[in-house]
This record gives sequence, structure tokens and C-alpha cells, in this order.
Amino acid sequence: MRRNFALLVIAVYLGTACATAPKPGSSTLTNPGGTVDPTEAAQSGRTLVTSVRVEPKTVAARVVGQNLSIGSFFTRRIFNADLALLDDQGEPVPYLAEALPRLNTSDWKVSSDGTMETTYHLKPNLSWHNGSPLTADDFVFSWRVYGTPELGSAASPPISLIDEVQAPDPRTIVIRWTRPYLAAGALQSLGPGATGLPPLPRAILGPALESGADALLNNPYWTTEFVGLGPYRLDEWEPGAFLEASAFDRHALGPPKISRIKIMFVGDGNTTIAGMLAGDILLAADSGVNEQQAAELLRQWPGAKSFSQAALWQAVHFQSRPEFASPPALQDLRVRRALAYAVDKAAINDVVFEGWFLISDSMFPPTGEVGKAANAAVTKYSLDLKQSAQLMGEAGFTKGADGVYASPSAGRLSAELMISAGGQTLMTAVASGWRQAGYEIEESATPAALAQDVQTRSSFPGMQIITSALGESGIINMTTNNIPRPENNWRSGGSSVSYAGYATPEMDRLVAAYATALAPQDRIQAAVNIAKQVDHDFPAIPLFFPTTVWVYASKLSGPKSTTTESNLAWNVQDWELQ
Repeated sequence: MRRNFALLVIAVYLGTACATAPKPGSSTLTNPGGTVDPTEAAQSGRTLVTSVRVEPKTVAARVVGQNLSIGSFFTRRIFNADLALLDDQGEPVPYLAEALPRLNTSDWKVSSDGTMETTYHLKPNLSWHNGSPLTADDFVFSWRVYGTPELGSAASPPISLIDEVQAPDPRTIVIRWTRPYLAAGALQSLGPGATGLPPLPRAILGPALESGADALLNNPYWTTEFVGLGPYRLDEWEPGAFLEASAFDRHALGPPKISRIKIMFVGDGNTTIAGMLAGDILLAADSGVNEQQAAELLRQWPGAKSFSQAALWQAVHFQSRPEFASPPALQDLRVRRALAYAVDKAAINDVVFEGWFLISDSMFPPTGEVGKAANAAVTKYSLDLKQSAQLMGEAGFTKGADGVYASPSAGRLSAELMISAGGQTLMTAVASGWRQAGYEIEESATPAALAQDVQTRSSFPGMQIITSALGESGIINMTTNNIPRPENNWRSGGSSVSYAGYATPEMDRLVAAYATALAPQDRIQAAVNIAKQVDHDFPAIPLFFPTTVWVYASKLSGPKSTTTESNLAWNVQDWELQ
């Protein structure tokens, strides 16, 4: 009965939220720059018109400072190239490099003291989008930039593990490592986690770096004047409206088959649906539509196709910074676990996400050996209101006459639950279940304009539903040096930001052990130890591994689903339009 009631509550909310869905054939696609040019559809044979939900702060492969690009996988992929590229199975293939180093060869040497040296040889005749040659020195310069503490990446692998980068000749890169690092042989930054050393053009950014970190951070290179190495080069960036890019004929993997790409910034998924049904948009990428909207679009548009990837982790995080945490009761482990037992993840997945998401027990997805071992070692929090009530009683809380938990010393347990704008359906589903269980919950959505503001997102008082990196990419952010705080100007060195601020000395040690494990079994055991530690401290309630769904027109061919490590647009240079 409890499950059926929860489903009813969620369904009623969704019925209201989806009441304004567009009708087939209608087009309401607009943007700050005006209505989409109707000739764009007629040019679809040459131009791939796409939609993304959030305008990126940068299209660079690796972020600097607070230039966080939330889920900007498509925009980062088309403009950038790395030494390696992960294919749809998560296997590394050479990209800018002629070949990838192999462990225990002359190209990947491990010393008895744990230090390493890897060597990469660039393909001949590589060039930046502006025509200037790519050289090994651009990797030396990149290490210098990302290794500058004021720019926010110095504490994050692989940067934190590199002792020196040398360029003995224009096509040879030698990296000396302070300790073992498994990903050293396939450095890449275009998947869900930024674990690579993407090159940066010294000729463009060198003078800015010499003027100081602020000068480099504010350089238009990161936005409207970006120069990269990917399959497409930036032609125009109209802030608040769109990006336009053209095929780069000197791309390392060959010229792209589609000549132009236009990326629209459309914050409303229903508007994207209308644009796709009208033929104005051919691909919805990077959360352009959510799971329900994708399912509705596929039902309304028989010619539509989809491909997907479980590339992120979703959890309810508790504020770990004492100076912000409120109410104090949330610092009680028993209260946090009680809240976990009052979330009906299975029902929410069925109704809110059409059953497409994977239910999470830890930040490691249960699809590989590491995830299976880690998840076997942690507590499973299925809906159990009796267990929830028992834990609350142990913490000194009982239900009053109004059915809300309260204690003689703390009063009513009233907490705020936050989420970024666009995720209110999930927030309401979780909050509704908690209210039915006796918790007083206030809902709050962070405006889209502040969704990438690290200080705003990190200063929440109670709980926040955060979608972040998973697995290896996620645990990197749970180290002390990567926590954004006033002392480091709210900058994080990780590929995504640990807004909740959870970190401990023991977690620092465990993450270091994971990052330096070269043997597969050692890596699995390190992941198990991390999962156990997080389960012990319980800084967050695991919810789901969101399945990112990209929907596209049948005239587009080439996209395919990938593993969690890859970028869904990994082979965008091979896509074709009929």
C-alpha cells in the first residue's frame, strides 16, 4: 500500500508537470536570438542542428577555475582531441598519438621506487584549428597551466601525479610520474571524467599566463575565441543562443562527414521536442530532453531514434561543512540512515524515469567487476519505514500529533532539500515520500543561471540532490585538496565539483591507493575499501545512475550507445546526414 500511494503521489505531480507538452507537428522553438531560421531544416543535409539544455561556460576539454561545464559532453567532444580516445566499449585507441604506451616497455617504465615514465609520439602534421602546428611543447605548456594551483586542477589526477613533462623533439612527449597511475597509458579528457592532459596552444595562452592566473582565466580563448584540435572548429558563439561550428579538414582522424554543426541552447525540453517534431532540430544531446520527454518524443515521432549511456551518479548529499549545515540533526548518522530507508527508489525510477535508470547502492555502477565487488560490500537501502522509524527513535525523535518527527531538544525536524532547476520532478518525488514518512521537508530549486556557480551550489544548508561523476571520476572529488571552500576561492580540482564538501584523511588515503593501483585486483580491492568507507560515513544517500538519453532523427546515422567511460559522441567525425 505504501508503494502504491507513493506511485500515486508521483503520478499526480507528473500529470501536472507534463500538461503543457507540445502537440505533434507544432513548433514553439525560440531562443534569446529569436525564432529558429526555418531554412535551417532545409539545410539539414549539410548542417546538424542540435539542442543542449545548458550553455557551457567553456568548450575546453579540461576546465580551469570555476569554468565548470555541467554535462557538456557533446560540445567538449566536437572541439577537442586528446592523446587517446575511448571507443564505445571504453577501450582506448590512439588519437593524437601514433600509438599508446604499453606497461613494462620502453614507452612505459615503472621504477622500483614507484615512479614512472611514459612516452608518446605524436602523429605527423597535426595542426590546431587556426592552422598553427601542434607540437609536444603544447603539452609541456598545458601541464604548466593545469599545474598552477590558482587555476584549480593542480590537486586532481593526473596533474597531481606528474613530476615533469618534457618535449625532447616536436613530436615526442615524455611524462615523469611521482607514483603509479593506471590511466597513464591512455590519457584522455573527453569522457565523463577529465583524466587527461589535453594540449593548450602556448602561442595563444602563453602571454596571458605570464600576466597571472586571472588574466588567463578571463582570456576569451576559453569561450568565443576557442582554438582546439577536434573534428569541428568554432565559427560563432552567440551567448545565450547558440554555437556554430564547421568541419576541420585536418582533423587527426580525418575530415568529419557532416560539414556543419549548430548547437542551440534550449533550457526547456518541451521546446526541444516541438523543434524536433517540426524538423528544426535533429539531435537532442546533453540533457536536451529528460527521460520522460525522450520517451514521449519516441512515441510521437516514429522515425526518431535514441542512444544512451549511464555516465553519472545521482545522490542526496548532506552538507558536510559544519558552518553551513542546518539543522544539526542531519549530522547524526542515524538520522541520515533513517532518511535513506524512507526513499522508494524503485517507485521513483518506474514513474519518473520510465524505469531507464540504474538504482545505485554506491557511486560505482554495478555493470563491471569493480562495481559488482564494491556494491556487494555496502548496505542496501530499500524502502523500509519500520527501520526508518527505529533509527529516528534511537536518535531521540518521535512523531508528534501532526505526524512529524520532533525531539524534546531539537524540536521539529525540518530540513531543506535542493536541486538544480530542471530536476524538480525528482526532488518532489523524494520530498513527497519523506513527508509521508513524517519528515518536514522544504523544496528549493537553484535557478539555471546559478547552476554552475560553485559557491552558490556549495553553500546549501541541508540536503542537495546532486548529479555528478561516478566511479573513479567521482571518488577523485572526495579528497581534501579538491573540496571548494572560501580559502581556495571556491575552486575544485576535480572533473566535477564536490558541492557537499565531504572529505576525510582516511578517504584521502584510500583514493590515493586507488589511483596508484596498477594490478586489476588491487584496484578492485581499493574500490571496495572506498565503498565501505563511504557506507560507514554515509555522507550521501545513493539514488540512481542516470541514463543520459540522446534522441535523434532517422536521417542521422552513426550514433551508438557506449559504456560509462566513453563520450556518446566519441565517433562524431563518422556521423552522416542523409
